[in-house]
Amino acid sequence: MSADTLSGARSDGRIHGLERWSDPAENTVVFWVAPAGSTSVLEVDGDGTDAVEVQWSTLSAEVPSIRAVVLLDGPGVGVPGEDFTFTHRVAEDVARFVSTRSGAEAGPIEVLVFRPETDQAPWPEPSRTADGVEFRFRHRGGADIRLTLTVPDQPGEA
Repeated sequence: MSADTLSGARSDGRIHGLERWSDPAENTVVFWVAPAGSTSVLEVDGDGTDAVEVQWSTLSAEVPSIRAVVLLDGPGVGVPGEDFTFTHRVAEDVARFVSTRSGAEAGPIEVLVFRPETDQAPWPEPSRTADGVEFRFRHRGGADIRLTLTVPDQPGEA
């Protein structure tokens, strides 16, 4: 994934205040863009909590503002240093994309990155909560992820 890849990203519509984007060239990434002012609570349980993407997202979830949730397909390279570099690059690319589209600066620390198990389950979709949305899925390696986003009211959203 790179800034060039993101230049070809296509919007797949809005749901519950989030805008869904995908990479039509490779279809190995889906990312959900959250409006400014969104916050998150991340709960991680079980095996696989040592995955670099989970560690990155656990740190990022401590930041008051969350601007995007990235879902990558397939396993990483398995080398922690390379995994971290890749995860950080993905977060930077998506933050740059969000900044350009919204006109408001977003940093990579405001981007959560995950690799859900997609072999036996569909891509995770957000479900509505009283204050926003929730993602629940199994991460590659076995960790159970529950991510709750508080999303500010959006015009035209019920």
